[in-house]
Amino acid sequence: MPPEEIARYAAVLQESQDAEALVSSAIALADAGDRNAVRALGWALHTPGFVVRLEGGDAGSVTNLTDVFIALRKHPSDATGRLCELIYGEPSFHELPARLNPLLHTLGAVKPVTPRAVEIFSETSAAGFAQVNGPVLLANGEPPALEVFANIITGDWVEDYVKVDILHRALLPVRDRLPVVQMCIRLWSGGLDEKVRAGMVETLFDYRSRDWFGPAMYPPLPPEWSAAPDASLELLLRLGQRLLGEGLPAGLQLAVEKTLATITAILQERRR
Repeated sequence: MPPEEIARYAAVLQESQDAEALVSSAIALADAGDRNAVRALGWALHTPGFVVRLEGGDAGSVTNLTDVFIALRKHPSDATGRLCELIYGEPSFHELPARLNPLLHTLGAVKPVTPRAVEIFSETSAAGFAQVNGPVLLANGEPPALEVFANIITGDWVEDYVKVDILHRALLPVRDRLPVVQMCIRLWSGGLDEKVRAGMVETLFDYRSRDWFGPAMYPPLPPEWSAAPDASLELLLRLGQRLLGEGLPAGLQLAVEKTLATITAILQERRR
């Protein structure tokens, strides 16, 4: 984006009281994929009172802010991550906790995951945003993100039934990724409460959308096993065989057996 265009949009953010003009200018900067444009947007978002102006004076709304962060999420970069870290540090931004939701989703799209991002995800997970962060962290998939996720599942600040819900929603769409499978095995081997352990196993080997997500219009979906890498399938095969040897509830045992048969057939076909 040309410098003069950035300056024009930045001037609107600084001076305007018109929410429509503010939103269009903020989205233009966010959607530019330009470091200097992101910096200009970050300066505005960091200014106390700007977010309320962006929402047309409605201090309880996050609609326009969410649209801006969605645009930012399309162009994840170190500048985007730095903006999220900067805005998180602004005390006035925390006056409405719902503002953190779009920020966390955008920060989670940024790679590599910085030490400050780890701190933010850890702090917010312990402060009531574990269900928001779970899917974000596993979708990111980098080691620091997986470590924060593991801490959510092993920590004592989240109830077991909430951990199971997080596993269903976060783990299911990425259960074929090798680093994720490796993380699950470490958690399983390290010892988990029985309900959480069962939740992890069923998420890896089963899929019961209605039971897990109710009548949701767009529930999380599992990836096709046929698209999973050999290393993931082989690791899941070994894990499943160990689980069957330990004994499982009847319904879960049938699900594991069925998935193992599918995985075995895929691997055999690939080796022909």
